[in-house]
Amino acid sequence: MNADFIPNLRLLCSYQRSTADVCRKLSMNRQQFMKYLGGRAFPSSRSLRRICDYFGVDEYEILMPHDQFRDIVRLRPAQHESNDLVPPAVKRIAEQAARQHAQLAKYCGYYYKYFYSFSTPSFVLRSLVCVGQVGEMTYYKTIERLTPAGNRHAPGDLFKYSGVVLPVGDRIHMIDHESVVGNEMSQTVLYPPYRNRVSTLIGLMLGITATEAHQPVAARVVMEYLGRRVDHRQAIRGCGLYEEDAPEISRPMLDYLREPSPTDGFLIRAGSTYEKVQTRNR
Repeated sequence: MNADFIPNLRLLCSYQRSTADVCRKLSMNRQQFMKYLGGRAFPSSRSLRRICDYFGVDEYEILMPHDQFRDIVRLRPAQHESNDLVPPAVKRIAEQAARQHAQLAKYCGYYYKYFYSFSTPSFVLRSLVCVGQVGEMTYYKTIERLTPAGNRHAPGDLFKYSGVVLPVGDRIHMIDHESVVGNEMSQTVLYPPYRNRVSTLIGLMLGITATEAHQPVAARVVMEYLGRRVDHRQAIRGCGLYEEDAPEISRPMLDYLREPSPTDGFLIRAGSTYEKVQTRNR
């Protein structure tokens, strides 16, 4: 039994309407859930994943020391029961995503995401992405570990992003925001694999540099599927800045990341240089 799990779970429940409401939405036996709250039982791995998915936290987070966990929860925006303030256009997008959630189920799991760093020229940034479904919506979280260039074994700074996955126009759109400060957003558009088994996804990522100028920039991106479950600590240790000749970066992957984007009018990131793609066919 993890001693911090009990106060952490109680804290999460305190933001809800009632414990009974939580159990109803989780489709979980109330007596069993009360045992978790009272410290008389600890949920199974499957039940723990359901609880964490419902509250929007990771499994390792709910087991963190209570003071740290409380700070994380306080930094997150409050969830409103009512969608009255959501514009109709956003509602329509969410409804479309809900209708197509079944076709997104095969993308659930963990990925390593590779792209040329917007802030450190000639280095490839590898981050960890987790895609999962809660109800009829598909969400994802990204963890970036920004290590000093050329010293991937240094601790580095961790950044976390949360977002939603939307299937639009035969493409997979991933839109996220930085979870702590909330001053960054990025969008990734991926080609879906035309087969049941997902191994690699490719596409384009649009974001901003970490410099004071916050320059908009785009880069080719590769997402490498790791599986439905991973060793979190080991997977996070694999995140960081990699040199182009690192063995973790395959040659075909590097060739794709280096190739200039064919999209007209975009400022793209190709290798260690920025270039403006000329508008054609106009």
